[in-house]
Amino acid sequence: MDLSQDKEFLKTKRQLNKILKQIPEDRKAIGEKLINELLFMYKTLNDLKEQIEEHGTVELFKQGKQEFMRESPALKAYNTTVQRYSLLYKQLTDLLPKAAMPEVKENALYEFIKAN
Repeated sequence: MDLSQDKEFLKTKRQLNKILKQIPEDRKAIGEKLINELLFMYKTLNDLKEQIEEHGTVELFKQGKQEFMRESPALKAYNTTVQRYSLLYKQLTDLLPKAAMPEVKENALYEFIKAN
């Protein structure tokens, strides 16, 4: 990781720790484990992104007499990891206490929707 990536990593770590502070004590251990995984995935995603930028999204695959272009393994791993990252992030935010739902203001549009 270069200096700019280190700064981004630390920024992400601070943001995740802010979320952790808002999680109730009985769920904090789970939150810490999720954050550790998220930080690992963050680094992994950056590494994969560098590989994709350097080598492209497709590559020539040779096996015996066959030759064809296929999706880069780095791209495949990136796509899978980013989906898992999103799921873990949602799991982390689901640990936060439920905020009170804002009240819907009465207006003509709301009344129309409610009536139909």
